[in-house]
Amino acid sequence: MKIRDLMSAPARSVRADDSLAHAAQLFWDHDCGMLPVVDDDGRPIAALTDRDVCIGAWSRGGSLESLRVADTMSRGAVSVRDDDDVQRAVQRMSEHQLRRLPVVDADGKVCGVLSLNDLALAGERDARLARDAQKVLAATCRHRGPSEAGANTPTNTTVAAASTGRTSGPVTPKRVPPERA
Repeated sequence: MKIRDLMSAPARSVRADDSLAHAAQLFWDHDCGMLPVVDDDGRPIAALTDRDVCIGAWSRGGSLESLRVADTMSRGAVSVRDDDDVQRAVQRMSEHQLRRLPVVDADGKVCGVLSLNDLALAGERDARLARDAQKVLAATCRHRGPSEAGANTPTNTTVAAASTGRTSGPVTPKRVPPERA
């Protein structure tokens, strides 16, 4: 089965210089949790999750209107082609601990998003896709180690994109999170 057969389309996207308020409005209006960040040609350069917006705004103490997508987006983009087999997406999602994956066309432009939800819903009709959805879910639920998550201190806090496992770099938060028990 091809990715184009399962993906959600069209994909909503943002640009690095868009405000987080704009991104939050798109999350709300389109009931999605990840927006591909695209360049001027519509090619993915990063990803932004609803969690990135929340943690980014909290750690910087700024308003969604004043902060830019570039302030909190992941660095780098993991994507698949719309004509790839679904197994390619399952492998990439599992490997990178992603719940959502931008899908690009033959020109490298974002044309859709494949999500764990898409796999799970298709799994109601196809046992193999149900197993694939479970595989991705298990991979995304694995806890990252301390070296991946960053130290939980005000001088060395790393904002991690939960859906990607990648980090957007060291950040000194305005608010210090409470220690976890």
